[in-house]
Amino acid sequence: MAALRDIARDVAEEIRDGIGWVIVYRTGRSWSALTLWSDLGSGEWETDDLNDAIGILKTDPDAVVLNGYYCGHFGEGMTIDEIAAGIRWHYEGGHNRLADYYEVEQGLNAIEEARKTAEAAGLPFCERLADGPDDELDPYTYDGSMSLDDYEAMQDARTAREELTAVVAAQAPGLPAEKLDELAATAAGLHISPETMQQILEAFDRVAAAVKEIARALMEAFKPIIDWAKKTAERFMEALAAGIVPRKWLHLAKHAKKARTRKKYRNRIRRAVFAALAAEGGGSS
Repeated sequence: MAALRDIARDVAEEIRDGIGWVIVYRTGRSWSALTLWSDLGSGEWETDDLNDAIGILKTDPDAVVLNGYYCGHFGEGMTIDEIAAGIRWHYEGGHNRLADYYEVEQGLNAIEEARKTAEAAGLPFCERLADGPDDELDPYTYDGSMSLDDYEAMQDARTAREELTAVVAAQAPGLPAEKLDELAATAAGLHISPETMQQILEAFDRVAAAVKEIARALMEAFKPIIDWAKKTAERFMEALAAGIVPRKWLHLAKHAKKARTRKKYRNRIRRAVFAALAAEGGGSS
């Protein structure tokens, strides 16, 4: 059973830095914490972080989400005991409750609307919010995000697609596994027969082999130039950004734990730099 002081020690760096956001919640008498790297101060949630938050609320509706910069009772030089006291003050006083965040409430509402739509259509339903059309469930793991009946219905559909995948794999053993799965899913949706699929894959093999060879030769020839241009552009962009964007953005672009968070802040920095350059150009005309 984790004590509050142990949790305070685990998240002390995040609380003192004020960059990450920490969800603190209880399971029975035990304390737990999860650090998020979404920009909650601007109301921007990564989908995975929002899914984690909604899952935690099922465990503890009184969970709080804390940040050393935005939330009171915290500071850069706090001791572990002081951080633990600050966490307790927020949790027991109901301050910065996770359930009160607008984005969390909207996520819960979206799940309920999707549940009703799926039930009306007789489709399997999953409570996990998706991060775009390519964000798929792990079909091998029952994670509790859908009912057992829905999970079994999803497995039946998966089995049907795997049968077509096996046929495709037998006819085109040179194709990557992910491409086989993609083709099988498309073929199943279009009701393409195995015989027709065989003809398509035979043509695909011939074209793909030629295209891959051309692409390999081109990439090999241009690789030194591409690498030099990329490094030069990154150094130039970083120099421009230093005087335009907050220091926290630069920190997150390099050091955020999640790759998608680093990518998000690199894109944000680029947009800010381009906007600043455009504004400067407009003012001089």
